[in-house]
Amino acid sequence: MGLWETLPGGCCGGLKVDSVRFYKRRGLMAPTIGITTYHTNADWRGWSEEGALLPWRYVSAIRTAGGRPVLLPPGGDAAEAEATVAVLDGVVIAGGGDINPAIYGAAKHPKTSANAPDRDAWELAIADAAVRLDKPLLGICRGMQVLNVACGGTLHQHVPDLVGHEAHNGPGHGFGQHKVRVTSGTTVQSILPGGEYFDVPTHHHQAVDKIGDGLVAVGWADDGIIEAVEADAGAAKSFLVGVQWHPEQGDDMRLFTALVAAAEIFSAERTVATLPPMLAGA
Repeated sequence: MGLWETLPGGCCGGLKVDSVRFYKRRGLMAPTIGITTYHTNADWRGWSEEGALLPWRYVSAIRTAGGRPVLLPPGGDAAEAEATVAVLDGVVIAGGGDINPAIYGAAKHPKTSANAPDRDAWELAIADAAVRLDKPLLGICRGMQVLNVACGGTLHQHVPDLVGHEAHNGPGHGFGQHKVRVTSGTTVQSILPGGEYFDVPTHHHQAVDKIGDGLVAVGWADDGIIEAVEADAGAAKSFLVGVQWHPEQGDDMRLFTALVAAAEIFSAERTVATLPPMLAGA
């Protein structure tokens, strides 16, 4: 796996994979990160239409981290999802509403609001393709839940029933804050502080219950709710992380920086694999 190197004089030496050096890429050469979206009605300039919508903070976070964001609107089938993921360097499964509990074999809780079947099917297919193709993936809030369900896990449908408080929900139209602890020696801990509790932006009422195959819980709230998952040690995935909080709503962009760095390495390794033997250093 390559690392960014610095040449004398402070110039960026680029990413080195095997014997091939790739100089730091900008603009159209930046790693391409797909971000899933809502499919919902939107109003603008007097118009009211169906739209593929995404909070701008996701786009800004990926660009700030050095990636090139592209939107992945719902509606495609599994074949389209696989073909789409195949040409991306990384994926973000964004936050949103509740997943239909029938997908993971549960009856609907009275507080569950599942009304986006096209998004459910699309994001589950995107997650499945990303895991199988070993594409770097970051799941955020609903996105972590989608990843877990795609791997065969289940969800708690209403966290207040478990913990007896509403701290995870945040305000009705905004984000609250609570503390999370991340296990030392994990991928997430290598990116974020570990051991001590730290504050995260939050807005969710569901959470991971049974952990999906190939995943391991690595972060918890102080009330025991699972707040982060990643590929287990035996999975050897390039970057597979889910967090229950909303990093795009805070000031700490290190999860996005880590995703884009993993996508950069993935892209460079893929490029080396397609080079003629002489250029690849064989």
